[in-house]
Amino acid sequence: MHRTLRRWAARAALMSLPLAGLVLPAAGSAAAADDPALDWANYERVTLSKSVGEPIDLAVLPDNRVLHTARNGDLRLTDPGRGTTTVVNHIDVYNNSEMGLQTVALDPDFDENKWVYLFYAPPLNTPAGSAPQTLPAGEDDSYWARWEGYDLLARFKWTGDALDLSTRQEIIRVPHTRGQCCHVAGDVDFDADGNLYLATGDNTPASGPNTNGYAPINDAPGYNPGLDTRRGAGNTNDLRGKILRIRVGADGGYTIPEGNLFPPGTEKTRPEIYVMGVRNPFRIDVDDETGAVSWGDYGPDAGTASPDRGPMGLVEWQTTSEPMNSGWPYCTGDNSQPYRDFDFATLTSGPAFDCSAPVNDSRWNTGLTTLPPAVPATLWYGDRDTDQPWPELTAFGSGTGQAPMGGPVYHYDEDNPAGTKFPAYWDGKHFFGEFSQDYVAAFTSDGPDGPVSKIEDFLPNPALTANGQPVWDNPMDMEFGPDGSLYVLDYGDGFFRENPDAGLYRVDYAEGNKSPHAEFTASTTSGQGPLEVAFDAEGSTDPEGRALTYDWDFDGDGTYDATGRTATHTYADDGRFQARLRVTDPLGLTALASRQITVGNTAPAVEVTFPAHGGFFSWGDTVPYEVEVTDPEDGTDGADGIDCTRLAWTFGLGHNEHAHPVDSGTGCAGTVVTPQDAGHGATENVFGVLGVTYTDGGGLGDVPALTGEAQVVLNPSLLEAEHADLLTGVEVTDDETASGLRKLTSFDEGDRIAYDPVDLTGIGAVRTVATGAGELQLRWDSATAEPFATVRVPAGDGWQTVTTPLTDAPSGTGVLYVTSSGGVTADAFTFTGPGVADKAGPEITVVGLTDGARYGDSATPGLSLTAEDAVFGEVPVRATLDGDPVTAGALELWRLPLGTHELLVSAEDPAGNSTTTKVTFTTRTSFTDVRTLVERFHQRGLITDKGVGELLERLDQARRHAAAGRDGLADKALDRFIALAADRHLVRDTAVSAALVRDAGALKG
Repeated sequence: MHRTLRRWAARAALMSLPLAGLVLPAAGSAAAADDPALDWANYERVTLSKSVGEPIDLAVLPDNRVLHTARNGDLRLTDPGRGTTTVVNHIDVYNNSEMGLQTVALDPDFDENKWVYLFYAPPLNTPAGSAPQTLPAGEDDSYWARWEGYDLLARFKWTGDALDLSTRQEIIRVPHTRGQCCHVAGDVDFDADGNLYLATGDNTPASGPNTNGYAPINDAPGYNPGLDTRRGAGNTNDLRGKILRIRVGADGGYTIPEGNLFPPGTEKTRPEIYVMGVRNPFRIDVDDETGAVSWGDYGPDAGTASPDRGPMGLVEWQTTSEPMNSGWPYCTGDNSQPYRDFDFATLTSGPAFDCSAPVNDSRWNTGLTTLPPAVPATLWYGDRDTDQPWPELTAFGSGTGQAPMGGPVYHYDEDNPAGTKFPAYWDGKHFFGEFSQDYVAAFTSDGPDGPVSKIEDFLPNPALTANGQPVWDNPMDMEFGPDGSLYVLDYGDGFFRENPDAGLYRVDYAEGNKSPHAEFTASTTSGQGPLEVAFDAEGSTDPEGRALTYDWDFDGDGTYDATGRTATHTYADDGRFQARLRVTDPLGLTALASRQITVGNTAPAVEVTFPAHGGFFSWGDTVPYEVEVTDPEDGTDGADGIDCTRLAWTFGLGHNEHAHPVDSGTGCAGTVVTPQDAGHGATENVFGVLGVTYTDGGGLGDVPALTGEAQVVLNPSLLEAEHADLLTGVEVTDDETASGLRKLTSFDEGDRIAYDPVDLTGIGAVRTVATGAGELQLRWDSATAEPFATVRVPAGDGWQTVTTPLTDAPSGTGVLYVTSSGGVTADAFTFTGPGVADKAGPEITVVGLTDGARYGDSATPGLSLTAEDAVFGEVPVRATLDGDPVTAGALELWRLPLGTHELLVSAEDPAGNSTTTKVTFTTRTSFTDVRTLVERFHQRGLITDKGVGELLERLDQARRHAAAGRDGLADKALDRFIALAADRHLVRDTAVSAALVRDAGALKG
């Protein structure tokens, strides 16, 4: 907790009311009986808001209201006392990959100066879409400058209900390569002296060619410099991959406080740097009492160590009271396993980096070559308990992967009057959130620089809320408020959107009677007035099971209009209203819940019609997408209907419980080019996620716009057995010979695994790698359903590969179960076929010329060239005739040489699939063709009146002689014809003259 928040807490009246409460069962340990602080039944989680957008960051105001950000630029204000959440400001942002609106933070003297800090990506004139990984043909290294932008830390005055955007003061810009994912960080905190700390990410993709989950240090010629994190995190002269420490001035500028890593004036350094060598320190905290800054830092994704590349993908938690180099991308963990240098041009390994004096020899480095020594992490871990000295960190988690969010230090304030403040037991402990594994831990540190001497699982997730939801569901941000309670943003399961299980919560210490849980449904939340809405509070519960009373405030004005578990209200006027429910238990404890009702505008319905949810693709595929949007006010199609520029899509790499956005764009239909490889380690569970949103045009007057969204998950064609979403009765075992380096053993009869979601569109067979004679059955939506395919694994040593046709595969999206006859060890399943990818080129149609045909050269066929793609419809064509470009239309064959010709027609669809069609034909001439040409040219004015008469006379003479077998006389007549055709006084056009001479010559003999 900030020192200012503790000052507020000592004098603040408790203005919030508990909302949706959670009772947690007893800890079930001896410690719970000895210390009430460890009895989880003495805590409750209170739902403050389910309207959080794509939640990123929070800040608790002195009156316990909460500001929280969404990536799209929305700043929300949640008022626990009223049970309402509203979007109070919208910041225009560049919303691509992980960029957008990140951090909200309060000034240490907020109660006097009202400054609120935001860290975000402002919209700039940078290219749309994704930056290429390799240099386009014809470009030099200056090309990369087009993608350079920046993230901005700025501050704004708080008016009491919103930011005054006109008061913006720009503080610092952090360079950022746009059009590529990832690692923005952006958290802000202050020390006891008022210095500002800003965490910045290394702005380097998690994936890249040949990175394979190890250190991304690719500075090979022709590659995007954004693939080399040494340009940022390892660069003493760059602000990326750092924790900065500055002193903000009255005008919004800043000065450099003493004690940073590099004194001002040090050549090739930035004096703002306090900590360098971090990858994505997404959450930082500065302890006012010790002055130590702590953070969680994401690591790369290699699932195993490599003697040629370096350690597996460890993540870190660090605390320090001194400036330091954390070591990325040279060293990680305890520095016992440094990364190795790697030449991405030759794909050869170099020596291991020296953690005591790392050397940055990247061609993109603008800073010092020899860096400060890398400091070992205070704490580190991998995805198994054998990967670090703290096995409890993997025992706590309910998920997989590693995603350290860090968190605040709690300081107990005896004078704080709040009855819900955390007990003194937690004083001085660091709270730590694990995003992927869904837990919160408390670390006891023996000093400001560590080490960690104790780790405790705080409110373990087996303790469920009354409605069955976990306590922690991808914790995104945590902060202790003035009341000594812990405020938490949960991201929920899903990506790039407001997930159904996302929310803003408060964890209170509350012995005895617990607050009830308020929850209600509405029959509709938007539409044209008069709008009748039926409300039902059946989901509301009381922890002790007592009867509740229900009060309804339909328009959010503070007046309760109805009572009872159900209620109905008709909204006559247009506008946006906060319908609120208050539930009260017999002892007077209350909870609030609210829901926005919009009258005068209807939320759009958005459906991804292609690709199918759960469909298959291969890395590098181009996947077409089509989205159907219907909106009663906007319409359905065309210029007078849906505006497809308001349809935004994002494609990302799903990785365990989180995702890396890699590309985005707009449009109701188009293509997504997936990365060439997953870019993660061999052991990692990576998949595709496509999310779309459509924001309508709003209603009349002040009726706001509404947004609809949809999302599909796409499976890679190779599914590791150990990555199944459900594993029942089997064991995951390491095996260096297995795909993904792991396998499923003990796959006995009655055991099962399942993948969800799955759609088998475009899949013709499954290739299974397994061993042990037996059968695996594929079943749909139930482990006891009749198998639609059976994989028969033959006996034999080592892995056996079996291809099984899926001729009777079910349609639609469902759950794929795999069961066993027993005795089978499973490695992986590869689903063969195009899946949802577009791998077929367009179909070309040529009209006017027939392959193998022979034409007289007086013919003028009408040439038509079209290409129709099954996904994209008609696409452009390119054609050459005998190597020269040709277009559709009338083709005058006399302009071609006599003989054989080749027409090549090609077309490419937006997915990059191309087709080429060849038509071979022959042109020849005859007396009839020549007569037809002479007459035609005369009509065009290319042959004079005198010329046409003499030419036709000689031509007829030659034809009569030839018909009578008088070849010599025929040739003499043709010679005269040739002389006349060559006479420019008779034939005015040189091309015509040449053609007639050529044809007459062909008729001779």
